Amino acid sequence: MLVVAAALVPPAIAQRIVDYVFVPSVKEGNFSSRTTLLLSLIAALVVANVLRAGLIFLRNNMVEVYSQRAQRDLKQRLYDRIQAQSFGFFHTTRTGELMARMTNDVEMVRGLLAQGLLQGASGILFFIGAAALLGVLNWQLALISALASPWLFMTALKLRKSMRPTTTEVRAQFSRLNTRVQENISGIRVVKAFMRHAYELMRFQKENTALTAARNRNLAVWARYLPALEFLSGISSAIVLLAGGWMVIQGRITLGTWVQFNGYLWMIVQPMRTLGDVANQVAMAESSAERLCEILDRRPAVTSPATPRRPEHIRGEVELRNVSWAVDGHEILKGINLRAPAGSTIAVMGPTGCGKTSLVNLIPRFFDPDEGQVLVDGIDVRELDLKQLRGSVGLVAQETFLFSDTLYGNLTYGQEDAPIERVREAAVTAQAEEFITPLEEGYETVVGERGVGLSGGQKQRASLARALMKQAPILILDDATSSVDMETETRIQQALRELEARATTFIIAHRISSVLHADQILVMDHGQIVERGRHAELVRSGGLYAEYFRVQHGGRGGNGDAAGSGGRDGGEHGTHPSATGAS
Repeated sequence: MLVVAAALVPPAIAQRIVDYVFVPSVKEGNFSSRTTLLLSLIAALVVANVLRAGLIFLRNNMVEVYSQRAQRDLKQRLYDRIQAQSFGFFHTTRTGELMARMTNDVEMVRGLLAQGLLQGASGILFFIGAAALLGVLNWQLALISALASPWLFMTALKLRKSMRPTTTEVRAQFSRLNTRVQENISGIRVVKAFMRHAYELMRFQKENTALTAARNRNLAVWARYLPALEFLSGISSAIVLLAGGWMVIQGRITLGTWVQFNGYLWMIVQPMRTLGDVANQVAMAESSAERLCEILDRRPAVTSPATPRRPEHIRGEVELRNVSWAVDGHEILKGINLRAPAGSTIAVMGPTGCGKTSLVNLIPRFFDPDEGQVLVDGIDVRELDLKQLRGSVGLVAQETFLFSDTLYGNLTYGQEDAPIERVREAAVTAQAEEFITPLEEGYETVVGERGVGLSGGQKQRASLARALMKQAPILILDDATSSVDMETETRIQQALRELEARATTFIIAHRISSVLHADQILVMDHGQIVERGRHAELVRSGGLYAEYFRVQHGGRGGNGDAAGSGGRDGGEHGTHPSATGAS
């Protein structure tokens, strides 16, 4: 408001310069007095402009600081909401899409706060202030200047409405392009291995061309209305100049008043001429805000209860009672029943896609079953505090992930203040110490994104050490040693059994050697547990497990007491074709 007030002063000074200095007939005076008056008025004009410049600097600085803080808070809320979402959200939402919303869409909203609203608010204040002064100077000219205003506003509103679909299309296509880039970079090894550089370049070009086309359609809408806005504002100025000039000729107003009136008229016309830009900014920001609200208003599928139960200590006893779960009408788990006493080891085997990973994902509540109960220490997991529950579960996921950080930073993830002695202890148990120690930087060695620079087996051992650092009462090993050689796997299993505080351990594996010493082995097929027991009895039963054993060990081992040998570092180890792959 102070900026507007300061901007209204120069036209008034210009009126006095014209009427009292340049047109001596208006007020008789000698050359010396008119020169003194001119210098005084010019000094006042300079002061007014310096004041206005200073106020503009302060205003723009405050607006920019506010918009940056708003952007920071919005990103924080958005990131927090994304982090709170359940796993199902990430299964259906692409990473590139989320990145586009976190960056481009947030920036569009910030741009509206920093420039669009500032431009719009300033335009409204200039319009009100200048219109009021125009009315005081000459109400007839003020009325003439206002004739085009309704048409200008109607055109701007129509422009905003027409641009909404095209701006939404631009934002969506930008997300698709972002996703294409993200997926390509993440899968660059596959791209190079299959020599698909030209193919990926073609796919990128297709999305990039589609984005350009969407932007051109958006620009075409804007360009169709912009000439109308310019024409209306220009015609309004021309009519007022004509009427004002006629009044000067007739002697109804002074030349200085006409100059002053023209200055205020420009303050009205200029904001009207920028209505197209403001409407464009508003349309883009609205489209981005809608996309952000889709995430901000989305409630996670899995949350802590309003009044959660928080037991002092979780022992690790796990039980599933008649659990079933389906996705899009397709049954993944059907009538699952199992009980794992605290400290026991449960192994799960079965063909790809039979539901092994889905079963263990029920324990930390990555999703909730459609039917039945999952209990930890006799308490339904839906009644437990989610943070406490997941803090009680150590996990080595099927897809090993390491952050772009030091090995120490990766191993102490969630345990940042852990002493190096404890880190080494976990690394020794996971057989990771043997490859970390020879490294020049040791535990301070920085691994690349997703663990680039380490072999598959090394990444799995580092991931296991990270899980052991939690010292959780429940440990889930989802194909955690598939890339580890047989000898190292045996040492890992022996070290886990010798731990002083044994966790309730769930092992998902395809190799018989990984499950030999389990207290109970579950064999799954088509979402159901079809066999259960210890190694020897399952081999004798002649079922699916016995078939796995026969294939992996070449028909040897009548009672199944021998583990057999074989396998190699970095891949599956002679499993039955139907039992390989991820679950």
